[in-house]
Amino acid sequence: MEAAVIPPVCETATTGSPRRRTKYCVYANSRHGAQGMTLVTKPETAASLGGGALDFVLPLSSGTTTNATGLLGEAYAIVDVPGRGKGVVATRPIRKWETFMVDYAVMMVDVEFAVDVPARRGYELLARAVEGLGNPGSIKGLGMSNGLARDPVENILRTNAFRAVVGGELHMAVYPVVSRINHACRPNAFLRFYPRQGHTVEVAASQDIRPGEEITHSYITFGQVSSERKENLKKWGFSCTCDLCTASSDEIAASDERREKIAALKQQAIEAFQAGKVYMSLKLTRQILPLLPEENMFQEMADQYENMARIYYVMRDRKNAAKWARKSLEVLVEQGYLKLVKEEDVGRMFARFEDDEGGRY
Repeated sequence: MEAAVIPPVCETATTGSPRRRTKYCVYANSRHGAQGMTLVTKPETAASLGGGALDFVLPLSSGTTTNATGLLGEAYAIVDVPGRGKGVVATRPIRKWETFMVDYAVMMVDVEFAVDVPARRGYELLARAVEGLGNPGSIKGLGMSNGLARDPVENILRTNAFRAVVGGELHMAVYPVVSRINHACRPNAFLRFYPRQGHTVEVAASQDIRPGEEITHSYITFGQVSSERKENLKKWGFSCTCDLCTASSDEIAASDERREKIAALKQQAIEAFQAGKVYMSLKLTRQILPLLPEENMFQEMADQYENMARIYYVMRDRKNAAKWARKSLEVLVEQGYLKLVKEEDVGRMFARFEDDEGGRY
């Protein structure tokens, strides 16, 4: 199918000296993947991509996955969730660590655009960017909860966008299906971003998910205590009603205590290591490991296993260093970040340890 690339429409910023005012343009391809894609950015940023972002070949479906027996089919549906607006629920059993959704950015906007371009003209360009999509409804139908935005598209961006780097510049990126996934502080899914593959994002399960169960991911950094989560979720304009936040006061207090202990142990382990107290650092890191599953902090496991490998490496215990390095890499394979563990991966990890620590121990 021939690509429907629309000629760019541009606007020059009003800030800065006349000779140095930045130009921003709307670049659009309505046949990029299933929805189309638009990019609001500087011409030099677009030029640095060589057309790659708009021309990267994408699948027409984002809801299927495969295994050894072939196509598994749609794993989810977008539905109305009582008290939460739209949400995503599983339509079949989803296995722990299974990748069940692939989505891609349909709209990316340079973060400096809103500051540099006058509001009225900026809103016009944002509207044009949406209309340049093959399916403008993929953006228009998304939720709006930002009280500071004065324009519907701006509100959608501020409510739903993720950070993305395009041509070395920070942008806001909107993924239309992923944006429908609601938040939970102990989610059952997580995201993997691939900026070099058409700004695609994969969604994988962090636990087994039953048919009819709502799929969730965390909008904020893992491991925060209840007060921190409440404060950091304010910008999304809702009070969290996930299972953790609506648990009994005793359960919330116990969770907060474990999370505070994990954070304290991590800091103490770092300080001990930096002070040359490697045996103390090893002891503290060992105490972290059994606490992580209790808070479903699976994303920390590979890092802590690598920390164990690093400590053993500086102790010159290569056998245990290799053991923990492999455990770290095996977790990354299990979680879908790597295809398989290779011995050269262990060697590269050791080389990094040597570069980082060789002169200190």
